[in-house]
Amino acid sequence: MRHYAFISIITPSYNQAAFLEETIQSVIGQEYPHKEYIVIDGGSSDGSIEIIRRYSDRLSHWVSEPDRGQSHAINKGFALARGDVLAWLNSDDLYMPGALRAIAELFFQHPEVDLIYGDYIYTDVGGKVMRRRHVFSSMLLYHDYLGQPAVFFRRSLWEKVGCLDESLHYCMDWDLFLRMWKVSRSRHLPTVLATYRLHNTAKSNAEDSELYAQEIHKMQQRHVNQRFSRSWLNHIYHVYYFYLSFALRLWTVLRDNPVDYLRTIRHIYPGKRLVRLLWSKLHFPF
Repeated sequence: MRHYAFISIITPSYNQAAFLEETIQSVIGQEYPHKEYIVIDGGSSDGSIEIIRRYSDRLSHWVSEPDRGQSHAINKGFALARGDVLAWLNSDDLYMPGALRAIAELFFQHPEVDLIYGDYIYTDVGGKVMRRRHVFSSMLLYHDYLGQPAVFFRRSLWEKVGCLDESLHYCMDWDLFLRMWKVSRSRHLPTVLATYRLHNTAKSNAEDSELYAQEIHKMQQRHVNQRFSRSWLNHIYHVYYFYLSFALRLWTVLRDNPVDYLRTIRHIYPGKRLVRLLWSKLHFPF
């Protein structure tokens, strides 16, 4: 008899009533029985609590109270979780049908693996598919290729590296994955597991800001490794892989419906904001 993993899913939310119900439905609608679902709301005032209460009988736990931000909410959720496998799904993203079963099957087949990451798709504010994101994890230091909604890890790995850094507002998931990458045995599942919604109120809408750039720099400096004893060799090494990473990222845009994707990006980042965004992506950080 197969013994599949018990999966805990956390959804942090704050004033996301426009998307929250669809997110909840995508989790409770998973045809995988060995799961629990925990919603941590930060004290919303937009009707989110009414939505959560409507599904409360399908939730393992929920709370609505002020918190210290998204990272704190996720850490709170994982502290309550009982699962062997952990993940979080933000309140504007979705799981694809069959995602949890596919993850559980792969963890069962590969007990040595403690982190699984899949592909995901970008959608616009209305949920229209824009493009599939193909993952290149080997260059994680230079660009955050892992799609956070499509990442699952064993509890033992979470306990080994520690919780999310609550001092980070934009890059806490990237920082966590880099910590995990150093000690994990990971595996890519080349299947679309989740959607990532792009819209004007999402955190990703601040990628052109100075605060976002400062946080990325802080996080990357924390994780950069010295490959060679000579500093100039290190510089050449990291410059090469940084721009190679950017080229791979550009290729993923061009191969999968670039028109709709670029149209949405231009809407979110009009005029000079788009120029600042491109500069921030091209600017060598080390």
